[in-house]
Amino acid sequence: MAPTIFIVLALLSIAESTVGKGGGLKLELIQRRLSPGNVSPMAAKSQIWPETSEFIVKIAVGTPPTEVHAILDTGSDLFWAQCRPCAKCYRQTNPIYDPSKSSTFRTLSCKSPQCHLRGSGAACSGTDTCKYGYGYGSGSTQGELATEKMAVTSRSGATTPFSGVVFGCGHNNSGTFNANEMGLIGFGRGAISFVSQIGPSVGGRKFSLCLMPYNTDPRISSSLSIGSGSEVKGPGVITAQLVRTPDQTSYSLTLTGISVGKTLVPYSMSGPPAKGNAVLDTGTPPTLLPKELYGRLAAEVRRHIPSKPVDDDTLCYKDNLGDLVMTLHFEGGVDLRLSTVQTFNKMSDGSFCFTAMGVDDKDALIGNSMMANFLVGYDIDNMTVSFKPTDCTKIG
Repeated sequence: MAPTIFIVLALLSIAESTVGKGGGLKLELIQRRLSPGNVSPMAAKSQIWPETSEFIVKIAVGTPPTEVHAILDTGSDLFWAQCRPCAKCYRQTNPIYDPSKSSTFRTLSCKSPQCHLRGSGAACSGTDTCKYGYGYGSGSTQGELATEKMAVTSRSGATTPFSGVVFGCGHNNSGTFNANEMGLIGFGRGAISFVSQIGPSVGGRKFSLCLMPYNTDPRISSSLSIGSGSEVKGPGVITAQLVRTPDQTSYSLTLTGISVGKTLVPYSMSGPPAKGNAVLDTGTPPTLLPKELYGRLAAEVRRHIPSKPVDDDTLCYKDNLGDLVMTLHFEGGVDLRLSTVQTFNKMSDGSFCFTAMGVDDKDALIGNSMMANFLVGYDIDNMTVSFKPTDCTKIG
């Protein structure tokens, strides 16, 4: 869910934590547990679960705390929540956070150094309060930037608090958010992102997550690990160097092509660029490909699947996907092999639909469906991303 920042100025805070320096965090995404062989037992935990193809993190905000359920998004930086008073808020099932009832809420002044860093969409215009505006493909949020006490709780009940975390108090919010989504928590590379703010106090700006396949039993949770112990290690790990991009937010790789079985579908058929940028975005369910590339890929997928699609306009099948294997080829000789768990979503009617679609864009975006059943490790400081094929329903 890569953002369009309306007004660009940014900010950052230094989060203080009761976690010992170097100790990591393990947060639960949807009933997901980390394997001792892959993640240190010192990492800290919280909760995330799938909600209409998104993954939700539970964060306690304020004193006394209000539980905020925010979409996990590696394609943006800002953490924001719906806030009272609402000039315009979408319908929300749980209570909306009310800063007037929190003793630890502090708005940021335009004179604050925290109101002049990148990634927040912050701006000062005719007021001393640091305002912000953030837009997404599916909606937008506007409000004021503030600091607050926040806490995450593990499945065991242990709570880890952080003080002075900068976030957006959203008074004007709209889009395709549903009533269970109370905001969005950015895990991008920017200075304002949640992982950048708390990273120094938990062992580094790095995290790993393992996302459930679409339509997994909602009682099973995914998992998020931040800081020390979140490294993805062991046999079968594939590590790629991230590409530095002008937006300084995205986790980007250079995609050179996609194979269907043994047939290579190159990124481009018409000369340079024969490769393109591909962003890893947990806030967007489908994989989005340039239309020309998608058209050639879809034709090859149809050719490899023995059964006929439900109709001519979609790549949805009732059954018999065969032994289809696809491979994403990234620059540097990094090949990520995908099974039908990553390339087709099992729908509620029992059919299987392709997890990619064509868009009018020169770049690609790898959505959360295609990252399912991989333990994925992001390391901002070393600019790497690592993938380990994993049954995310059985990590424990």
